[in-house]
Amino acid sequence: MKIYGDYHTHTYFSDGHGSIEENLAAARERGLDAVAISDHGFNNPARFSLTREKADKQREILDVEREKYPDLKVYHAIEADIISLDGDIDMRSDDYAGFDYVLAGFHRFARPVSGKDFRKLYLPAYFSAVIKPSRDVVARNTRAFCEMIRRFPVAILAHINDMVITDVREVAKCAADYGTYLEINMKHIKIMTRALDGILATDVGLIANTDAHIPGKVGDFSALAGLVSACPEIAGRIANAAPGEINFRKFR
Repeated sequence: MKIYGDYHTHTYFSDGHGSIEENLAAARERGLDAVAISDHGFNNPARFSLTREKADKQREILDVEREKYPDLKVYHAIEADIISLDGDIDMRSDDYAGFDYVLAGFHRFARPVSGKDFRKLYLPAYFSAVIKPSRDVVARNTRAFCEMIRRFPVAILAHINDMVITDVREVAKCAADYGTYLEINMKHIKIMTRALDGILATDVGLIANTDAHIPGKVGDFSALAGLVSACPEIAGRIANAAPGEINFRKFR
């Protein structure tokens, strides 16, 4: 199955191990039409994430690199963090104009809004692999993710149910209502496999991404084959399995 764009890749501007140019070169080598630089958001430790100053520097580099890669549609995105039970993310209103779109998800090292958010959102996530979340926790997480989608222009929901366990069907329904894609993340194929029943009960759009942290993984969608083989009906739902530009949800 051919995938035409990789809309979630990282560089040394956050916790990746390559440069912007190396990611673009890898995307070209893989025969992609589009690639995004989407480093981690502002509430992570500065050493491993974007600061607003770093984001400005990225824009300068991308302006230069786009001239070298006219065959690629190159996006400047950000992987933001959900940081509260109310669905807040680590973006200010004046940040959105600087990015082509926003991915968002949960990341363990992000700074939550309050102690309550740490106790009720972050702590259960840390232990979700060994302690099954209660119904109340799952309902609370689901409300938080749906509020994030309703309140903010999240174009792609990254690696759903990674640590923070939700009712995937309810989140997918909300995402479909607001034009937010759910990500099939190559690093979290098993999680997506478990979530497929809930996702396929809705008409939410899907997008396949590598979440590459090294240039050699950019555009490597080999892990997708098994998922599509086991569940062929998802193939027609994957937006970047067809050529052409994707219309991402934007801030208005």
